[in-house]
Amino acid sequence: MAMPGPAAAVTRPLGALLVLLLLGAGWTASPSAERMGYPPGEFTARRQRLASALGSGTLVLFGATSAAPGLRFRQDHDFFYLTGNESPNAVLVMDAATGLSQLFLPPLTPAEVRYEGPNWLEDTDAARLRGFASIQQLKVLPDVLSQLRQARGQTTLWVRLSERDTVNRGRGDSATDTRKRRANPLAQYPTEDGLRVAALRERLPRFDVKDVAPHLDRLRLIKTPREIEILRYNGRISAEALRRAIEATAPGRFEYELEAEATHWLFTHGIQAAAYPAIVGSGPMGNQWHYEDNGRQMKAGELVVMDYGGSLDYLTVDITRTWPVSGRFTDAQLKAYQATLEAQKAIIAAIRPGVTRAIVRSLAEGIFTSRGFDPRYAYVGHYVGLSVHDVGDWSLPFEAGMVLAIEPIVDLPEQQMHVRIEDTILVTDTGTEILSTGLPKEVDELLALMSPTARASASGVP
Repeated sequence: MAMPGPAAAVTRPLGALLVLLLLGAGWTASPSAERMGYPPGEFTARRQRLASALGSGTLVLFGATSAAPGLRFRQDHDFFYLTGNESPNAVLVMDAATGLSQLFLPPLTPAEVRYEGPNWLEDTDAARLRGFASIQQLKVLPDVLSQLRQARGQTTLWVRLSERDTVNRGRGDSATDTRKRRANPLAQYPTEDGLRVAALRERLPRFDVKDVAPHLDRLRLIKTPREIEILRYNGRISAEALRRAIEATAPGRFEYELEAEATHWLFTHGIQAAAYPAIVGSGPMGNQWHYEDNGRQMKAGELVVMDYGGSLDYLTVDITRTWPVSGRFTDAQLKAYQATLEAQKAIIAAIRPGVTRAIVRSLAEGIFTSRGFDPRYAYVGHYVGLSVHDVGDWSLPFEAGMVLAIEPIVDLPEQQMHVRIEDTILVTDTGTEILSTGLPKEVDELLALMSPTARASASGVP
């Protein structure tokens, strides 16, 4: 930034100080590395809402037992949603009639505390602060279940019978994974959740076991004000991460270089993890929808499709952009891009509370058909939240508080062409808010981000 005229006459030390102050001001104006977290009352309120939905019976819900190899521990989503607790091997027991909740945690050895940190058993005030009737050692749980078995009038046991979801795998995806695994005749072992349910049925044989997942899914579908605040921040940071990947694009560079640019921005601004492995597909790899190798060298004349987003405080976003490696679309690429952009903008503009998916699907399909493209992928979307393919009933009309990814797609493998434009949006009382704001998708604005090297290659300048 050029200094105003009078400041040009200052002495060198003062001028240097002013420059430093300006640089500092510019830094504070950029997004801070912020992790927000949740107040304890957020989880107490969620448990009460679930108790009201269930009405009666007892909920038993289990946390995750271990981290995925090589990754930070991520708590079971349903368990975290209700408790905010991140201890492995934790168990929640809740009286659905009152919302009264007990948490059971494994005691830690001094060595475990030293290396991994304490859990809430080490805090004598944790139960009061976090809205639990008690926080007890895990070894007490069998006695609690025995007392439950002897209690009169208790006949319903709420557990999760549906598949669990993970950060990048929805319940349906997890069910598919189990089905594929069990296609192997020597891999017929039950899931961890299946074993737990069987053990509970054995201990509480007279209880009517019901699936709590549909009720949890309905609660998770509508985001709270705190969740929306976190998603807005994540959306801005993730959008800027993709912007920097676009700016770094040039023929001869490798796909993983774009991933590195984006990941660096995510992690230096507080994002704890990727919502899913980055997809950076150039040329023919763009037609491989979930391509993750990102090892190919990009070539002039090709498109690159990048699908990426961060996970902050257990909430994810999902963003995709498609752009030309050389900084200029061919006529065929531009036609596909403009049709995809037109469809995505029309879908987002049409979404508001009460509108059905059939309406926006018909709208998008009409645009693709009129532009000469297969309408099969004109309307592609999914819920977003704790999982990038989040839980929720797709038969419902849109409601305020829903968060979705909207991603119409033109896929032409025979032309090595795949165009996808995706944003994460919030349904508001009057329409929508794009959470992945700040990342251009209009043709001129998108191409303006390209590096000088890419623009020079496109124009034939050596």
